[in-house]
Amino acid sequence: MKTFAKALFAICILGCFAFAKTSTTSTKETVKIVIDAGHGGKDSGQNIEGIKEKEVVYQITQKIKELHQNKNVELYFSRPNNEFVSLDERVEFINTIQPDLVISLHANGHPQDETKKGMEIYFSKKNKFSKENFEYGGQLSGIFIFSSAQQVEIKSANFTILSKVNAPALMLELGFLTNPEERTYLSSKEGQTKIANNILKFINEI
Repeated sequence: MKTFAKALFAICILGCFAFAKTSTTSTKETVKIVIDAGHGGKDSGQNIEGIKEKEVVYQITQKIKELHQNKNVELYFSRPNNEFVSLDERVEFINTIQPDLVISLHANGHPQDETKKGMEIYFSKKNKFSKENFEYGGQLSGIFIFSSAQQVEIKSANFTILSKVNAPALMLELGFLTNPEERTYLSSKEGQTKIANNILKFINEI
């Protein structure tokens, strides 16, 4: 029953945002998207039982790159390998590209509660594209909820990668590495492929 309710909610969300195409991309022949893999190199991010956030999100970006086929979408990667890239360097790279959207990938953690789970989508109200960000967040959450009945929350926060770029930007906390079930899913080939396909479906609908 809960799964059905979530699926129904997803349909509602998709219906609400189906016609919310922003003017940023509606008249452009080619859409530029930056995929930002969080952390890297000396910065592991979450590190639970040897599963490192930096590696999980990098692997997902590589899966996105592998599965991408839309010739009308140009993908750029702010961290093309597993080396450390500072936030300032990422912001500079993004602002040079001037993309239509930035998607920053992360994995969450809650050391006091391993039952905590779900996906969180963040946008910044300081970003001048905050209206577009909220619409994009709704579209993306609908795809994830509908495809896997996943719990998704949309939140605002002024993270550097969201607030300092001159482009619409979302940060995706894809799940909790501290939750055993989600840790297994996020580090698995099957889970990473499903996440990559959901992100590409979203990108192709922009």
